[in-house]
Amino acid sequence: MSGISNLFSIGSSGLFAFQQALAVTAHNIANVGTKGYSKQNAILAETPPSNGHPGQIGTGVQVTAIQRNVDGFIDRQLLASRGQLGQHDASNSALSDIEGLFGDSADQSLGTDLNNLFGAFQDVATDPSNMTARSMLLSNAQTIVDRFHQADSTLTTQRQSLDQEIGQTVTTVNNLAQRVADLNDKISQTELSGQQANDLRDQRQRLVNDLGEQVGVTTLEDAHGQVSIFTGNGQSLVNGNRAYALSGVPNAANSGLLDIQYQGGGIPVSITSVVSGGRLKGLLDARDHTIPDVLTELDTLASNLVTEVNTQHQSGVGLDGSTGLNFFTSAGVTARTVAVALTDGRQVAASNSAEGLPGNNVNALALANLQHTSVSALNNATLNGYYQITASDIGSSAQQASQTFDAQQTLQDQLETHWSEVSGVSLDEELVNMMTYQRAFQASSRVVVVADELMQTILSLKQ
Repeated sequence: MSGISNLFSIGSSGLFAFQQALAVTAHNIANVGTKGYSKQNAILAETPPSNGHPGQIGTGVQVTAIQRNVDGFIDRQLLASRGQLGQHDASNSALSDIEGLFGDSADQSLGTDLNNLFGAFQDVATDPSNMTARSMLLSNAQTIVDRFHQADSTLTTQRQSLDQEIGQTVTTVNNLAQRVADLNDKISQTELSGQQANDLRDQRQRLVNDLGEQVGVTTLEDAHGQVSIFTGNGQSLVNGNRAYALSGVPNAANSGLLDIQYQGGGIPVSITSVVSGGRLKGLLDARDHTIPDVLTELDTLASNLVTEVNTQHQSGVGLDGSTGLNFFTSAGVTARTVAVALTDGRQVAASNSAEGLPGNNVNALALANLQHTSVSALNNATLNGYYQITASDIGSSAQQASQTFDAQQTLQDQLETHWSEVSGVSLDEELVNMMTYQRAFQASSRVVVVADELMQTILSLKQ
């Protein structure tokens, strides 16, 4: 009787174990399209044997664990790659916008306007008494002034737009950190009760990856399955079931743009300069370095254009006999403030002396030749040459940023493919498992049937 009872027990253990294994397989198949879902495996093992004669007799099978199929090394690589991808994406987008300001398509650029300005000086030199040429010169001067203003305004607007994105990114980081902390708590409670929080761990890993794309982070998992997340110089974003917030605080020393501060308790700490990786890093670099550098180069070009033209213009004489006049306003010249000082074409000092009026064109020729004059303050480049160098540098930086982003995207795709090979669900594999577990379940049920028939045979012997 004990032998037949053991058959019942073995058959029943098989029914229960393979039913669980089929449920795990079905769960895998159902989540084949779920982003970040890690394939789960039912770990089967024999149950403890019973002592008998001539030796121990097996008692069946059991599911000892349901494991996520994960590789911690690949997960860490993916997290680091997501951080780089977010940073390069933000940098690429910002440089692409800036590059558009320096394109020479349709003759809409500072380079074209510089050529037109010096060409207009040449036209005045050709016929110094021609008022139309003088009026066109002032019109071309106003055009280049407007171009400087437009470039400065566009870049300033881009900085403000990036600042708004930084604020939004900080909010996203805080939301993700809080959700990770909440899942830490749920995972800890689940696993302390003896259960396996596989699906919760997948959800948390997806959030951690999303967080890493927003800001550079490092992670550390403790013995209780809770993940701590750090950023900056080791500031804790998540510690157990508690999240610590970042905040964007207007910085008067940086035009009122947001300074990233860590609100981890006590006195807030600025971490703007130590943010590494993630979209936040790319946005900060574009806002605080890339655009200010371009604005500085525009200011330098505007200032030297004004200095060179004014210096030469002051040495000449206008049709109205005026002398020593500035062509552009000279006080505190930047791309934002540059302006045309002359209001009357007759004030254009084309002549180098009063005696030569109205046909003297010596000074107008000298003004036109400034286009080809090296300027020491521009590293001995001409005004046009300095602009071309600036535009070329921006174009090269934009191209490099695009190539870097593409390369990082390729690496990200490769890592995700590798992750899928290790942790992703393969329908072919799951269908094979399903057939295996189905047949094992059917065989176990047959064991139970046979045990029942044996029991009926024994009972019939007493009749």
